[in-house]
Amino acid sequence: MKQILSSEGADTLITSHLRQGQLPWQVEKAISIAPEGEMRDMLLLSLLTNYAYALPAMRMYHGFPHHVYGPELMTMVLAPAASGKGIMNYAKQLLKGIENEHGEFIFLPANTSSAALMSYLQMLKGRGIMMATEIDTLSKALDSTTGGFSDVLRCMFEHETISKLRKNKEELIEIPDPHFAVLISGTYNQLKPLIKSRENGLMSRFACYVVKQTQDFDDRVWLDAADDAVPQEIALYEQLGRELSQRYGWMRKAKHSCYFYLTDAQRKTITRMFRAMYETQRHAFGNEFDSILKRMPVIMKRIGMILTGLRLDISQPLPERIVCSEEDFETMLLIGHKLLMHSAMMFQMLPENKDAAPGEIGHTLIQKQFFEMLPADFTKQEAVKQAEVLGIAERTMERWLLKLVQSTDLERIGQGKYKKVMPRNVSA
Repeated sequence: MKQILSSEGADTLITSHLRQGQLPWQVEKAISIAPEGEMRDMLLLSLLTNYAYALPAMRMYHGFPHHVYGPELMTMVLAPAASGKGIMNYAKQLLKGIENEHGEFIFLPANTSSAALMSYLQMLKGRGIMMATEIDTLSKALDSTTGGFSDVLRCMFEHETISKLRKNKEELIEIPDPHFAVLISGTYNQLKPLIKSRENGLMSRFACYVVKQTQDFDDRVWLDAADDAVPQEIALYEQLGRELSQRYGWMRKAKHSCYFYLTDAQRKTITRMFRAMYETQRHAFGNEFDSILKRMPVIMKRIGMILTGLRLDISQPLPERIVCSEEDFETMLLIGHKLLMHSAMMFQMLPENKDAAPGEIGHTLIQKQFFEMLPADFTKQEAVKQAEVLGIAERTMERWLLKLVQSTDLERIGQGKYKKVMPRNVSA
């Protein structure tokens, strides 16, 4: 655990830091089809978002006064074009068993109106998953002249009652306790139409993941798949889907919920983690980042609840309460650290105000924080590591270093070596 807490600046990958066998066996098998690195991370987050649907009895308390949450996640992935986002669609295959065996309609299109969405939610009793491989689809729906539903998405995160009045029919539709997941992906330039500024609270509801802009060329595009490769992947997901369908049916038959708890030691650990985050991230990014820090514990605990729910023995009665194992707690803590780093990267893509352009930092607090975190003498590699902690792109960091040298705040004392001239506020 100490290693995780002290290595947050290493990189932004998730699965490369997980030990073999650390995840539940279903997840281990499901992510095995993806190459290591960001594609495997994208698949993992997509799987967790979809797995939650099959765990309808899982619940947890969070906050004060206590609020009851289910395991549903809202996940958003940003990546360059042709970077492998399509692998996220594999996660959808897992729920085909539930659709076929239980006759359920699970997936809703993002290209819909508020009225249509309310009708779907009412028909599905507030449960389902919205998937969109292009964020633009959801952005257009939220801004639709026929009625956006940004407020509906916000309510879904908290499971708050959704109410809409149909003016034509003078009919009030209410959906109490909605349990709805969202999985969307898109390119960098599709972010701002969806979330127009840092003040927008919708982003804090999402588990965010940003794929690096510059990637090595993938030689695998020239390789033909083995004759049995695709059938094997399909067969694997069909097998995992059948198991998931059985787990879903087992939970549906239970007449009670299974509440997920952390131990006292785990609660103290996660409290220390977020106190440390408040000292760095919130100071670096300002008050607008506060909502992300406050909602990330809910997202993390939901991930822990999903992992725990997948380990339950379906040959036994559903327990009324279950305590998070140390193994799953370590996993949710690691994923939470990485997601915060990705949220910071995505946050910086949003303009600070209406005059700022997408991708511009324009935030003197983070520049000041970056400068103060650097030692008196440092190398470029050390600066890169500090930038990663704050989610600052390497190219942006290099531009800052150049301007700091030009403004005489830094002195270049050798190849890739720098020295602070005087520690004061900087403006790049």
